[in-house]
Amino acid sequence: MSTLEKTTAAAKAGGHPPAPPALEASGISKAFQEKRSRLQVLDDVTLTVGKGEFVSILGPSGSGKSTLFHIIGGLVKPDAGTVRMNGADVTGQQGHISYMPQSPALFPWRTIEDNVLLSQEVQGKVDKEARENARMWLSKVGLGGFEKNHPHTLSGGMQQRAAFLRALLSPQELMCLDEPFSALDALTRSDMQRWLLDIWEESRRSVLFITHNIEEALLLSSRIYVFSGRPASVLHVIDVPFPRPRREEIIEHPDFIKLRRELSGWLREEQLKMQGAN
Repeated sequence: MSTLEKTTAAAKAGGHPPAPPALEASGISKAFQEKRSRLQVLDDVTLTVGKGEFVSILGPSGSGKSTLFHIIGGLVKPDAGTVRMNGADVTGQQGHISYMPQSPALFPWRTIEDNVLLSQEVQGKVDKEARENARMWLSKVGLGGFEKNHPHTLSGGMQQRAAFLRALLSPQELMCLDEPFSALDALTRSDMQRWLLDIWEESRRSVLFITHNIEEALLLSSRIYVFSGRPASVLHVIDVPFPRPRREEIIEHPDFIKLRRELSGWLREEQLKMQGAN
């Protein structure tokens, strides 16, 4: 039973209506016109992110994961299906998520502090208190003393921390992270995973996370949706069984290794199917 299902069951048992999930994407399908043919990208995808959950999507390259993010963010309208946040239908509407792409996408002419405050500035909510809060968080994430620096003076990992903090401090409840560590070297990526675990444990924001890294998904997530090759559908839903708070040593646990091997087999099979179809 997933965390969301357990919460719902407990609420029902106590006689209280369950709180709606932070995100509920139901029956999402999408195709794009390519010259004389239509390319089906998503096929009846359904997933949920409960309040305070960290949920990951794993799938082969080109399976439509980023397209799903664009639909959730309102940049692309689905051919079928709905997107609900906190019970409200927001299909096709923008401004309901905070988004972190693969690259930091920091504005080079803005200081780190001003980059971090960008989402709040757009909302007209930057005041003395907001700046003090941003500086407090910059210190927490190891960027204290770099508030007035510009992005080019920071390492790749430091820029990713600033980009994540910008998403964390945005007013939207749901954070969508699209392979945020994919461009980092292995050591920096490992450091960022540990750092993200600590920050999420403190903030408990609702997170939907795209990654190709199985170990990363198992280390970070409460639940994992495994996508098929294109057109993407949900093949498996894995409730990650390891207790929190998690530490890196968990990757050596036999159950972790077994689950990683199983996930790897599923993804390899789907990747081969996609290669065969092409």
